[in-house]
Amino acid sequence: MDEFLHSKSMLTPGVAGAGTTLITATLASQFGLPGNWTGLVVSLLFGLSIWADKRIVIYQRVVFYLLNSMTIFAVAIGLNTAGMQINKAEERGVPRLGQEETHTPAEQQQFFQDWFR
Repeated sequence: MDEFLHSKSMLTPGVAGAGTTLITATLASQFGLPGNWTGLVVSLLFGLSIWADKRIVIYQRVVFYLLNSMTIFAVAIGLNTAGMQINKAEERGVPRLGQEETHTPAEQQQFFQDWFR
């Protein structure tokens, strides 16, 4: 657990990016919040975890905070884009393994949306 929360670990921004995608997509689809700004704020909040590491001097923490937050945001954008591509493939009629639901995407609010429209 110590290595997972280490300030120089890149696994943390990857997992936080997935969490950012889930939180942002939920807020955007359910409440109509803009995905780009919501994702940025959520990634900045996840980036605050760097401040728990007291062994690093303040200016390095600021640099790590910005780099980790932007990495988290980039991972979230990538995951959202991948989800949108999967949705588009389903709309074109490309079946997924185990797909049994019969509703159409127009009947429901899309979970993955274009955050920069």
